Amino acid sequence: MATTEPNAAGPDAPGTLTDRLEAATSELQRLEDLVKSGELDQRVLTEFRNAVDHIRTTAWAVQKWVGLAEQSGGDPFSVLPIMSAERVRRATQIANDLCLDIQCADVGLETKGIVDLYNAVGDLHHRIGTLLGRAT
Repeated sequence: MATTEPNAAGPDAPGTLTDRLEAATSELQRLEDLVKSGELDQRVLTEFRNAVDHIRTTAWAVQKWVGLAEQSGGDPFSVLPIMSAERVRRATQIANDLCLDIQCADVGLETKGIVDLYNAVGDLHHRIGTLLGRAT
């Protein structure tokens, strides 16, 4: 199912979702050749791998959602717990990466959005504590 979306990537970007996915696939294949050269920062490679893993899981969940929606009697909402679990896994991964960034002094008081992150993590900490039955 190809839908026309706004061109977030600029005026030269293909307009349909199918075209954009095909273009992204081609770009990923070109990037694969560059990654194989081994001339890159390991942290950047780790971030790239994490992003690719995230999009792979999201694409799988969407494909599963569409498949279940097309089947008679299929419950597309059964995919929601999988997507929630993926968000928890990814948030854990990002939190661990941020801990390393803070330890290495790559993130500090001057980092844009650090106060918003602090507030969001505090709220998340409180809600998870409540979920787990712990006083926060």
